[in-house]
Amino acid sequence: MLPPSLSKSDVHLLYVFSVVVESRGFSAAQIALNVSASTISRQISDLETRLGIRLCQRGRKGFRLTDKGEIVYSASQNLFASLEHFGEVVAETRGKLVGRLSVAAIDNWVHSDNTPVMRALTKFTQIAPEVSLELHSLPPDNIEIAVQDGQVSVGVGVFHKHKPGLIYEPLETENIGLYCGRGHPLFDATTLTDVEKLLPTANYCKRAYLNEDQVAPISSGLQSNASAHQIEGVAMLVLTGNYIGYLPEGFADTWVREDRLRSVGDGRFDLKSEIELVRKRGEEPNLVGKTFIQLLKGTTPFSN
Repeated sequence: MLPPSLSKSDVHLLYVFSVVVESRGFSAAQIALNVSASTISRQISDLETRLGIRLCQRGRKGFRLTDKGEIVYSASQNLFASLEHFGEVVAETRGKLVGRLSVAAIDNWVHSDNTPVMRALTKFTQIAPEVSLELHSLPPDNIEIAVQDGQVSVGVGVFHKHKPGLIYEPLETENIGLYCGRGHPLFDATTLTDVEKLLPTANYCKRAYLNEDQVAPISSGLQSNASAHQIEGVAMLVLTGNYIGYLPEGFADTWVREDRLRSVGDGRFDLKSEIELVRKRGEEPNLVGKTFIQLLKGTTPFSN
């Protein structure tokens, strides 16, 4: 049984064990640990001796955790998270930005420098070069799930139905336009009469992650045999010239300037979307998280 105080070697052995589990075996773990399989095998055996339990089965049938090994792996993850949190707390007492920041955002903002996430990331990476960043590009529902489950610290997106247990804060509004591609009959429609005549026959590309009837009422009267789970998918279908669909104005701008996309009705059917940050209710962000949130809001980060 391990002594009350873990030694540095104990923590190292637990780290090796965690890497083996995540690599699903000794062979793959060699690359991550930069040691031989025989060395890893010896270290796992040493850990099993220290704990007095069998952690895993290894051999011709492959690598598999025992039931007790599953428990030790889970406990080791909690240990490493606590050690990381300790380091962050100590760093915060010195007013130093270190640790980890995990952010989730919707998928189209890389095409524009003038978005909350891009502006915040630009400044944050300048003032916090020692922070380890982890970025996720996800649909709005998945962002909320990731924040709720603690997988990410902060989410940024367009959320049409707020969920309990989460805090939403407005950042800015984004213009969403209804577009058609070159080759579509609406592309050359020059009058409102032409648009109103052609629109009912247009094939509409739905955004699968939204309730289109709620957020875009015009869609309820249009035929649709296609949907996309990301904005890029909507853009691809609209660019074929066979569909119309909603795209963020900044995202569509490049193709508009190339005359590959045009606004349907010269903006008559455009919508406004509220961009919001989302974080978990009841959990106070650490200094790293607070700083990033301040940058998202366009305010000067505080200092301790």
